[in-house]
Amino acid sequence: GSGGFRKRKHDNFPHGQRREEKENVNPPSALMTSFKAFQLELDTRHDKYERLVKLSRDITIESKRTIFLLHRFTSAPNGEEILSESEVKLDAVRRKIKQVAQELIGEDMYQFHRAISPGLQEYVEAVSFQYFIKTRSLISVEEINKQLIFTAEDREETTNM
Repeated sequence: GSGGFRKRKHDNFPHGQRREEKENVNPPSALMTSFKAFQLELDTRHDKYERLVKLSRDITIESKRTIFLLHRFTSAPNGEEILSESEVKLDAVRRKIKQVAQELIGEDMYQFHRAISPGLQEYVEAVSFQYFIKTRSLISVEEINKQLIFTAEDREETTNM
């Protein structure tokens, strides 16, 4: 020999082949089936969580824009125009919140609380600020909640969009 390495009998096989052959001989066990089901459930939940985070980010951004718009209320000569524009913006935010509500149908809301909380907080701030400018008083939680009750007709309307 020239000092090279010796070729062994099993070197003729591709490296992963034996393991795969062994795996294909055994049918999937009950344990593997369970883990596949768990994997699918966790992937589905993670995807929903990510969709909710994105919706919450959109809600936050639009709510902040509404707040910035309302800050111009005192310095602008057209106060009523600003209020009506803020109402249009907040309606768009409520449509996003409706999408969040649809994602949470049949789910435990508290599992997704951290995904949606920042957007909802910013929305409450925007609505509160707008209400204060209009009425010079604070809005109640009940009043905010009334604006966020979605009916079956709302659900059909959103699926058509």
